[in-house]
Amino acid sequence: MSTKTPEVLRSRMVVGLRARGDIVSDAVEEAFLAVPRHLFAPEVAPEEVYGAPEGIFTKFDDRGKPVSSVSAPWLHARMLEAARITRGMAVLEIGSGGANAALLAELVGEQGSVTSVDIDSDITSRARILLDKAGYERVQVRQADGAQPLPGVPEHGYDRIIVTVGAADVAPAWREQLAVDGRLVVPLRFRGLSRTLAFAREGSHLRSDTLIRSGFVAIQGSSAHAVRSVRLAGRHVRLVVDEDQEADADALSEALADPAREQWTSVELGGQEGLLPRLEVWLAGAIAPYGRLRATAEAAGRGLVGWVLGTGMPAVWDHDSLAYLALRQAPQATSERYELGVIAHGPGREQLASRLADAVRRFDREARDSEPVVRAYWPDDPHVAGGVSVDKPNIRLTIA
Repeated sequence: MSTKTPEVLRSRMVVGLRARGDIVSDAVEEAFLAVPRHLFAPEVAPEEVYGAPEGIFTKFDDRGKPVSSVSAPWLHARMLEAARITRGMAVLEIGSGGANAALLAELVGEQGSVTSVDIDSDITSRARILLDKAGYERVQVRQADGAQPLPGVPEHGYDRIIVTVGAADVAPAWREQLAVDGRLVVPLRFRGLSRTLAFAREGSHLRSDTLIRSGFVAIQGSSAHAVRSVRLAGRHVRLVVDEDQEADADALSEALADPAREQWTSVELGGQEGLLPRLEVWLAGAIAPYGRLRATAEAAGRGLVGWVLGTGMPAVWDHDSLAYLALRQAPQATSERYELGVIAHGPGREQLASRLADAVRRFDREARDSEPVVRAYWPDDPHVAGGVSVDKPNIRLTIA
């Protein structure tokens, strides 16, 4: 039995978040020190609540799939820092767990307001009980489809809209309910990627200034959109192709069985450099079609694919050929360094490999040290930037 009190565990957690740069502001630090996080996951021990590197699932559907969670402390912290919340603001949270709403309440203070919305009555009932127990009766909890217009929106709109469920689109209601100088923080899925983006208005559209690599339980209701996967080798290899990109499963499966063509780029990265997440997003705005190849360890062991990471690697394809990024130990490396390369299959493997490899080299020359910028345009906006776009039902994304 641990002798560490929740207060000690909470203080230790905050010290760690500060040291890693997840918390950078005094306001967010004070909020984390004030909120009794363990009360929002009473099913597990306080040590796990304060020390968990990932989220804690709190509800599952009939198939055992998680539908609600308490996000990891580092993710809560980074999203709140990206939101830039100040005293007196009106904040809308889409997705109710309780813990994040309590942190928001600390940040806006007594003069501000927090409204937390979820489509699931079990989740809102649980959040209401836990918020009251923790002393946050002032947080409004409502059962509703958070992607639809809500009654009672402040006259000027919400200063901040924080979405805490994974979305495949930006709902028109979020645009309409966001204040002119507001910020939208949303975990968005596009081209097989999942990124939490912090958006602010830039003219007639939204512009990101923060990207966080993250994963969330999927949004439910009118905005629900399942991940689309194309199986290429049974359960062992699959291609994630969001936004209804065309992909012929039979032709690409046949291509995968063909001999591979390798092309190495001479572009290197360090194990802790953080280059790959930036490259993944940048490629989504530079090449199409574009998705993510995922493979099991067994697939790699059988030689079906090269060295891809467990979360998958960027991939491009045409009707009957496929190419994807891979890693290998950098030649003559004296430390933990890797070289990016391309492995391609199918009749058009030479051309596809060159196309993807050239894009990686261009990223290395032009964008290696910068954060990709994602812009979200509305369908009626005539000023959409040129180049590759990611078209969704309600928005068009461009990435620069």
